[in-house]
Amino acid sequence: MKFNRVLWWAIFAFSQSLPLVAFADHDANSWKQIRKHNFAAPPNESVDKLAFEIVDLAGETNPILRDECGYEILASWVYRDHLLAGDALEALRGKLLPGMTFHIGEAENDTIFRRSFSALYMSILAAQDLQRPFLSRDAFQETLDTALRCYAEEKDLRGYVPMKGWAHATAHIADLLKFLARSPHLSAEDQKRIVSDVSQRCRTAHLVFTWGEDARMGAALLSIVDRKDFDASPFETWFQALITENKELWKAPTIDAEAYASVRTQSNVLVQLVAKIAAQKENDAARRFEDALNEVLSRMDHP
Repeated sequence: MKFNRVLWWAIFAFSQSLPLVAFADHDANSWKQIRKHNFAAPPNESVDKLAFEIVDLAGETNPILRDECGYEILASWVYRDHLLAGDALEALRGKLLPGMTFHIGEAENDTIFRRSFSALYMSILAAQDLQRPFLSRDAFQETLDTALRCYAEEKDLRGYVPMKGWAHATAHIADLLKFLARSPHLSAEDQKRIVSDVSQRCRTAHLVFTWGEDARMGAALLSIVDRKDFDASPFETWFQALITENKELWKAPTIDAEAYASVRTQSNVLVQLVAKIAAQKENDAARRFEDALNEVLSRMDHP
């Protein structure tokens, strides 16, 4: 049967007006059973419908449902087994997109899980698009714009939350950017925006990331460095700004804690990028860029 886009959006619009328990057809045990049985969908059930339903688990505070069931089932169906066609994947994208900005600007509450895991679930779709393209140029641009908006506006930078598991918005947005940055849709201007927004996320975090976010951001930047159309100029702009910020940091008689965190966080991300470039097989362009990176990092010590 031909996919009915209008029907999918009608279901989505209706679902947004109701609490999760009011429209979910399957309980926690249903999802656990799917995971237990190697992610096989129940007999006589539509994988498209189940996948559309399962993305609501992004907002769960129970990490077993949100991470082990929601993420792992969706990754298996979409990326491992390729069970969903393009129209169904586009419908999922349309449902996940508003989840990425759900109550954005709030902090220290449970809305973070829906934002963060909507981005992580979206990364599965972006990875699948690289294998079996389904994103239109407009859909790609909308997804990238939303991801970068999240870096600009997200205030909740918690990593691991006791009892509730990973919040990790910074890392999950980086995971999404890692795949978007490999897309043939990515323009030179998009490369510039990603580099600029990653550097700005570091500057505005007001903390040094301790939950592996810097490694995930480094992986997103590596996707740009590895492109055949890689343009180093956005990095050069960042490097010059970082060198200046580091010099200013040490001029004052006392250390400005936020300024120090900004410089250190940026440096840590670049260190992760150097390590990832060094771990790759020979890539002449990346290795030349690695030399420039090391030069900048050598200047990050106390003058």
